[in-house]
Amino acid sequence: MTKKPGHRFESKHHHRLDSKYRRRILPPTATLKSFGLKKEMTFCDVGAGTGYFLIPAARLIGRDARAFGVDVSREMLKMLGEKRLPKNISLVHTRNGYEFDVPSRSVNFALASAIVHENDGYRLLSEIRRTMKSGAKLLVIEWRKESKRHGPPMEERLDRVEVERLLSKSKFRVTRFRNLNARYYAVLAVKP
Repeated sequence: MTKKPGHRFESKHHHRLDSKYRRRILPPTATLKSFGLKKEMTFCDVGAGTGYFLIPAARLIGRDARAFGVDVSREMLKMLGEKRLPKNISLVHTRNGYEFDVPSRSVNFALASAIVHENDGYRLLSEIRRTMKSGAKLLVIEWRKESKRHGPPMEERLDRVEVERLLSKSKFRVTRFRNLNARYYAVLAVKP
C-alpha cells in the first residue's frame, strides 16, 4: 500500500530549521562528513529550505565543486538567496514538485532531509536518482516514529522499512542505517 504524501513544511516556520537545538542534535557538517561527503564532490540538497545542510556542504566540498539547493517553495528559496551564500551554490526551484533543473548524472552526493514523507516518495527518489552519477550516495534523513513532541504527525512519518522499500523500488542499494538522535534516523543508499 502506498502512503499518501504528508503536508509540506510551511515557510513561515523557517526559524525552526536553524534552531540552536537542531544544530546541537543534528550538526550539519559532522553529519554530512560521517556519511562520506568530501571535497570536490558535486552535492545536491533536495528540500534545501534555509540552507541548513546546503551551506555547510558547499563549504566542505570546496569552491571548485558545485552545490545545488533544490526546493519547491519559492519563499524558502528567496530567503535562502538573501543570505551570503558561497559562490558554488546554485538555487533551483522544482517544476511540479518532482522535476528540477539539475543536470542528469552530475551529482556525487544527494541529500533528502525530512522531505520524503512529504512527497510521493517514488517520484521524488526517481528524480533524485536521475541527477546522480553511478556510484553516487543518497542520504535520506527522516523523522523517527518514536519522537512525538516535534515534527510531522505520526501517521505521516515513514519508518526505516518504508524508506528502504522506497529506495529499493527507486533502484537504489541501501548500504547503511543509523539512528542519529531521538528525533531523526538516516538511511544511506548508493545508485548502482
